[in-house]
Amino acid sequence: MGNDEQLGLDFEIEQTEWGKWVDSQRRATQVRKLLNRAELPALPSEPWDFESDEAVQISDVIAELFPDIKDAALSESADLLDQLVCFTGEWFVRYLDAQWCNLTDMPSGYNDCKDMSIYDGIKPGIAFKFENWTTCTAELLAKYVIEHEFLDIVELVSVAFWRLRKDGSPLFSELSTNFPDHPPFRMNM
Repeated sequence: MGNDEQLGLDFEIEQTEWGKWVDSQRRATQVRKLLNRAELPALPSEPWDFESDEAVQISDVIAELFPDIKDAALSESADLLDQLVCFTGEWFVRYLDAQWCNLTDMPSGYNDCKDMSIYDGIKPGIAFKFENWTTCTAELLAKYVIEHEFLDIVELVSVAFWRLRKDGSPLFSELSTNFPDHPPFRMNM
C-alpha cells in the first residue's frame, strides 16, 4: 500500500435508541418540518415575543394539529408529536441553555406525565442548568403545550431569556413565582 492510499474500514456502529433520537440532525429535521407547516423560515437568534406574528402563527398551527390531548395519542400522530417535542424542547435548549437527557432510569414523579407515553425504550427530557430546577419529560412538555398553547412557552422562555442574557439577572427562580400558570417548569422545593 502506497502513502497515498488509505486503509478503508467499514465500521458499523450500532447506535442506541437514545443515540438515534437525540441526534442533532434528526431533531433539526423535526423542528424544520413544524416550521414548514407554519410557513416560518427558521428559529430566530433570540426568542420571539409572545405577541409576535410568528409566535401566534406557530401556536395556531400546533393547536390545529392537536386540538385535544387525545389526538396526540393516536398512532398516526407519532411523527407530528415528535416534531412538537423537538420544537418545544429546542426553545429551552437554544434560549435557556437546557440540555436533552434520557430520563428512562429516573424515579417516577420526576416532572413526569403518567397518563401519556410517547416513545418506547427512551424517555427524552429537558434538564435545566439552574439551581433547584427539575427536568421535564417530553410527555410533560407536549401535554402542557397541547392543553394550553405554545404562546405560554414563548412567554416563559422570552422573559427568562431577557432576564438571563440581557439583564444579567441570576434570579431565574423569580420565574416560578411570576409564572404560576407554568407548573411543569417549577423549581424543585
